[in-house]
Amino acid sequence: MSEKTIEIAKGRIQEAKTNKLRFLDLSGLGLNEIPIDISDMTYLLDINLSYNQFLVYPNVLSKLYNLQHLNISHNSLTDIVLDEGKYYSFKSINISYNLLNHIPSEFNYLNKNVEIIFDNNPFLKGLPPEFQGQEDLSYISFYLQSLTQRDNIKKLFETKLLLVGKGEVGKTTLIKVLKNINYDVEIGKENTTHGIDVNSFEMDVIFPANKSFYNRHEDYDNLIFLSDPKYHMFHEEEDVNFNSEEVLYETISEEYAHFHSNHEDFLELRLSSQPHYIRSDAFFKKPVKINTWDFGGQEILYSTHQFFLTQRSVYILVWEPRSDTEEENFDYWLNTIQRTSNGSSVIIVMNKADVRIKNIDENSYLKKFDNIYGFIKVSCFTKDGITELVSQIKDCISKLPHIGDKLPISWDNVRVKLKEVNKDYIDYREFKSICSLNDLKKDNYIVSYLNDLGDIIYFDDDYRVSNLVILNPDWLTNAIYELIHSLSIQKNNGLFNSKDLKECLDASIYPEDKYYEILSLMERFEICFKVIGSNNLYVIPALLEASIDNEEIKKSFLVPEALKFQICYSYMPSGLIERLICRMNNYLEKELFWKFGAVFNTEQSRALVVLNTLSKTIDVSVIGEIKGSLYNIISHEIHQIHRDLKLLPIDFQEKIACNCNECSEGVKPYMFIKDVLNKFLNKNRKEIDCQFSTEKVTIEKLLLGYKSSKTERPLIRDFVEAFSRLQGRAKMIESFSEDERNIYFQDLLRPSLISRGFFSNDQTQRGKSESERNQGELDILIETIGGNAITFFEGFNLNSLKKSVIDIHLKKTLLNYDYNGLTEKFVGIYCEASNFVSLAEKYYKYCNEIEINDIKLISTTDLSSTYVKASEIKVYRTSYERSKTKLNLYHILVNLKL
Repeated sequence: MSEKTIEIAKGRIQEAKTNKLRFLDLSGLGLNEIPIDISDMTYLLDINLSYNQFLVYPNVLSKLYNLQHLNISHNSLTDIVLDEGKYYSFKSINISYNLLNHIPSEFNYLNKNVEIIFDNNPFLKGLPPEFQGQEDLSYISFYLQSLTQRDNIKKLFETKLLLVGKGEVGKTTLIKVLKNINYDVEIGKENTTHGIDVNSFEMDVIFPANKSFYNRHEDYDNLIFLSDPKYHMFHEEEDVNFNSEEVLYETISEEYAHFHSNHEDFLELRLSSQPHYIRSDAFFKKPVKINTWDFGGQEILYSTHQFFLTQRSVYILVWEPRSDTEEENFDYWLNTIQRTSNGSSVIIVMNKADVRIKNIDENSYLKKFDNIYGFIKVSCFTKDGITELVSQIKDCISKLPHIGDKLPISWDNVRVKLKEVNKDYIDYREFKSICSLNDLKKDNYIVSYLNDLGDIIYFDDDYRVSNLVILNPDWLTNAIYELIHSLSIQKNNGLFNSKDLKECLDASIYPEDKYYEILSLMERFEICFKVIGSNNLYVIPALLEASIDNEEIKKSFLVPEALKFQICYSYMPSGLIERLICRMNNYLEKELFWKFGAVFNTEQSRALVVLNTLSKTIDVSVIGEIKGSLYNIISHEIHQIHRDLKLLPIDFQEKIACNCNECSEGVKPYMFIKDVLNKFLNKNRKEIDCQFSTEKVTIEKLLLGYKSSKTERPLIRDFVEAFSRLQGRAKMIESFSEDERNIYFQDLLRPSLISRGFFSNDQTQRGKSESERNQGELDILIETIGGNAITFFEGFNLNSLKKSVIDIHLKKTLLNYDYNGLTEKFVGIYCEASNFVSLAEKYYKYCNEIEINDIKLISTTDLSSTYVKASEIKVYRTSYERSKTKLNLYHILVNLKL
């Protein structure tokens, strides 16, 4: 480090000391030590030491116990040193781009919630693809620790072979022929796959005998030597006999290194009798387990397939020459595979070559998709091309980077035991007993890895299915596809009752107590949604009517003040609008949704969203008083779907409607590309010409309507959604007490609150009953991460219009609990009356009559049509004044009568 940078560092430290600054920036100064003692600067909360030359972690940092944020990335650290037994206040530590060959054990001293950023360190090298992007350092640490003993390691020679393409092109038959080339194909009698069919077989593959793949103890007998002279480094001695007694395994010495470009990878064989004879052409044959996934080709299933397209895979795109839609088929599947599988190799197979041959522009596809391995023509009937296809598959497998990944034996033992269970699913308690770790966190790590690997299906972050470990993916996918293919559900345009699963599913395979988990997984995959306000009605958007005959609805959005937004796709993945409908089902307006569009609403605005498959566009029009808020909610959800589907910036283009006089009055306004508008602003150009009217348009004024200070959805939607889920479990909570229902409701509400940065707490000490006794766990306080109260919830049972019960809870909510005059509060009423609608009407009427001291009631409004789609949930809002401040209380009544 130079004298100049040292002086700069000293100056910054001195300034921080003088002014008792909370932040110290010493980044980019080339320091290898901190030039002044800073151990007395206990007021420091944030230090940036990035882009320096630290070889050793500065000891003085371990003395700063109040430090919350440390950035020491882009240095040359080999270890981190902290004082054991001391309390540290860290919230985040960035150790990226250092030379850490291990995970510092000192991190065990820190709070488990500390964010540790650790990208690009040597200990990450060679991790399986399932750990790529992993943010949990302790998970990686557990994996690496499980590999510490040589005899505790197994190498994973396993991959997926996924066959995709349209229906009736012969994917299922092709798999049978790949497994057994002598399979007798009976034309016209082969079965059709209606979902996903998963099978396994083994295939011998030749690998280079290098560090990643080869195990000298297991694979020596399978060594193969290539005869190509380019692999021979010194002598051609055909009479040399390679056998186990005279072969020594040695790393090639530096003096020979320049003779072979891959000398660090290949196994070198040195003969003890001829020490100067070295061969580096060693390969070995290894059986690889091939897990075949045969995807049904019906277009209605495409959106569901995307959840099972993964890494660790070779893809075969099958087509047949009698179709004239291969261009559209190729474009869809090649784009989908490239984005969802991290560029896995794909072989394009023209099947039924014995019937017809059709040539395509292969070079154009190769230029556009660099993950295409090759093209091949085959016939499952005559077996032409099958041997060549097998050779291509083997070559793709030999080049997969994950083949030979290290797997801890203890983890592999779990895989073996799970297969021995011979069940479609088990509960999490049984899974834990199989793991035999007696450590919840480590159990979760293994289940997470096996889930990523594709051995199981499990979601520990979803309370609805966290007790279900699916061992057979077919069990779930077949259930989903049985519902999608159900003629009765199709005739009902995707609407079905949870009880209908009895008619659709085999009871011996799918017991009734698993219906809730199956439906919850379908909701998670955004294949269906539960109708809010109903006990057990669900909708599969893919089965909705293609359009609605309601011109009045469309005309209502053709007004000058409407916000118009368009997304144009160069690649449009399947299921975009269906996923949006599922995500925003609690915004749907009545029955105004169909397969390619929907009307969404809030209390202040409405939006029409329409997908056009021919033009590959999504058009959004928003009308009402607060248009920007609803527009931003829809835009956010669409962008989130884009991220989930791994769309690239080149895949779509966003456009905003011109607001000049001519365009505002017209049906089809000129659409400005949003990125172009931003470029104009970045170059300080305030106006742009409309290409239709040629009028000057002020860009900031154009964009102003799309902005809103109120972009988050109101909390009432989270409460209503949680109540809808509670209603779906009405049978389970039938015998619950009022307190138990409140606790259970809190569990249902918590995930959505956490996603928004809020936290819910039981409030046993907050508020008192009329007899001055604590109310126990009757309400839920919702706070920010900083502890600021946002709102609270009070829940109670009501089987008839008991005014005394209502009075107690409303007075308690409006007076006893609300010390600070929170803008909105919530009460939930668990109803089990014989006539829910009648009780709800009486409750609504009473809310307009009730009198409470120190409270001036303004009105109670029925908002049910905005927030629910069926009659089994009612939503009312009471507006009132307290201390001359206008406040709101939301009432949510839910019918739990079975």
